[in-house]
Amino acid sequence: MIPWLLLYLFGIVTSDLHQLLSTRPLYSDDRLPPILKPLSYDLQLQLPLSEVSDPDVPLFTGRCVMHFEINQQIGPESAFISDSTSNRARIKFDIIMLDHFENVSLVMNGHELEIFNVQLTDDSMELSVDQPVLFPGRYTLTIHRYKGLIGSAIYYRDAGEHAVFGSNLFPNRAPAVFPSYLASTEKVTFSITMVHPVGTLALTSGSNEGAPRKIDENWQMTTFSTTPSITPSMLCFLLLPHEYTHIESTYTGVNISVHYNRFRVQKEQTKHLLHTATQVLALLKDIFSSLIPVPKIDIITMNEVSSTACFGSIVVSEVQFFSADYANQVKMLATWLAKQWIGGYAAISEGSELCLQEDLVAFIADKVIKRMTNDEFTRLGHLAKIYLSETIFTAGDTLKLDEHPNEFEIFEKCGLKGVAMLESIESLIGEKSMISKINEMIYNSKKGSYSSRTLYGLLNSTVDEDIYVSQLLHYWHEHGGLPYMNVDRLANSIKITQNGSNMTVKNGAGTWERMPLWPLPLKFTEFKLPIQIMVSHGIHLSPIRDGLIFSNLGFTNYYRVNYDIDTWREIKTVLTENATSYTLRERFQLVSDFCYFYSIKSLPEPAASVLRNEFVQLVRLRPTSFPICDAAIFQCVVTHEHTKPRHLDKSTMVQLRRKVFDSFANSSEMECRAGLAHDALNDLCTKLYGISCL
Repeated sequence: MIPWLLLYLFGIVTSDLHQLLSTRPLYSDDRLPPILKPLSYDLQLQLPLSEVSDPDVPLFTGRCVMHFEINQQIGPESAFISDSTSNRARIKFDIIMLDHFENVSLVMNGHELEIFNVQLTDDSMELSVDQPVLFPGRYTLTIHRYKGLIGSAIYYRDAGEHAVFGSNLFPNRAPAVFPSYLASTEKVTFSITMVHPVGTLALTSGSNEGAPRKIDENWQMTTFSTTPSITPSMLCFLLLPHEYTHIESTYTGVNISVHYNRFRVQKEQTKHLLHTATQVLALLKDIFSSLIPVPKIDIITMNEVSSTACFGSIVVSEVQFFSADYANQVKMLATWLAKQWIGGYAAISEGSELCLQEDLVAFIADKVIKRMTNDEFTRLGHLAKIYLSETIFTAGDTLKLDEHPNEFEIFEKCGLKGVAMLESIESLIGEKSMISKINEMIYNSKKGSYSSRTLYGLLNSTVDEDIYVSQLLHYWHEHGGLPYMNVDRLANSIKITQNGSNMTVKNGAGTWERMPLWPLPLKFTEFKLPIQIMVSHGIHLSPIRDGLIFSNLGFTNYYRVNYDIDTWREIKTVLTENATSYTLRERFQLVSDFCYFYSIKSLPEPAASVLRNEFVQLVRLRPTSFPICDAAIFQCVVTHEHTKPRHLDKSTMVQLRRKVFDSFANSSEMECRAGLAHDALNDLCTKLYGISCL
């Protein structure tokens, strides 16, 4: 800290914002237990089968024994499902296209209740009992046989002469395999038996209890050990034909097996996958400071699938993994394996907060990348995704999801700005403390679940004497948009202001409003201030020595920075003369921030347009110094040459977003004006503005 620095706050320092952040939070999980809580499943699945009337339709059959408890009386006057007109109590479970239910029974305390009716729709199974009330207690629901379709939750892919079968129940597909209740959040144990063709290998989230038992010349049965308590969305089923073989390692103390199609994947590729996964898992053991929560990990490579992490198993897309560079391979494996702790061992309590789970996983994965590689491109790609999301794809939105989010919504919002917010908190309290709090949350949630309130309650330290870091994170989560700070050099002083009121953003209640004042952590390259958080509309610093001073360089905290036009000229000169003095992420940040503020007309003309041309020319003449320059100068190009973008439907925007983001998975494709990243960004620009922009 410079002792002679005079700091003057203007605006309302003792504002409502400061009062909010300095109020001691009382975070407790005030959720009431669900009226109906599943406890365990005993499942038997047989696949693959085909419909007699249509042999081309693949299906499976199942047997389900579900143990659950009712915590409140269900009857004519309850808030749960009941039928006051017929005086029969009813309970409803989620299903997706399950049918042909046979021999359904419901037992309470050894006494079988008389079932009046089982009504099936495409998305529910409603059970009516011939009595007006279901009392609190433990129940057992048995469905001796039912049918389901293979195609989504359970799917198959060509493996050569035979098919390989996999599953993806995350986040809300479990009801397509067995009747469920709160399948994405309520943890239960599973005991699984699979009936499958002779010559195939069955895998699930549990460890097999021995060799398959042959039933007849066509079918065999494999029994698996009971899983720990996990959410149904983290369960998996796999069936591998004889085209598959495997290699394994027990280096980490847990058996890791990589199963691969020997006709599609080379053994050296598989060895590389196994070796990398072993290294990643060893680092995760160190970070989490706890035992690996699974008895085994099966990694299965498949063609033409989306990679999926479930408890005890990972399905890896051959194209996605083997076409990525090493750093992105590490990132993928760290993400999938971290979900054994966050998502498996500890589950989120509400579907609307699934972003917190995905953000924590990505936050941990970034630490693994830093420890295993010297890569800059994954951090560069992460910032580019945040900027593109906040200007084009999901501008102004919060991290809150629908109560039952689909994977597209999760892909849109999660693992991006939420990670930057966690990194900002870490910069205030230190890495050791941050990791300790996450570990404490996981350990405390091993028999239950956690929510954002759980994490807030653990982040109980303060900065600037009375501002709680938990309140900071809570505030950032509850407000949408990407805030920005203005830094103006005035002779020997600096004026810092925040004014995002011209931006429309969503709040925690889901309504749109003018962007409010944000609490912004302060970080400058040449000095340290006596305060860490800006909660006023402005700060005046004086005197300031000559020279270029950056704020938030490297995007340590979640906000953009706009400088005065003279400082932007200096930045352009420095990047022209000595770009390599700054990281790839810092170069991208500076160019992109200038283009953003140029696009919203926050810089004076005609100087801004002249400087805009110079920035664009700079990155195009020195492409090796500015990877994914097309993303950095996107706002400089489209707003300079074109009018407002076209309105594209949701599906098209999701596809464009996925194409752009997937192009950042390999550094060789992130060249300036070349590679898949350039093509994807140019396609985005063309779709939005009607002509080739980049």
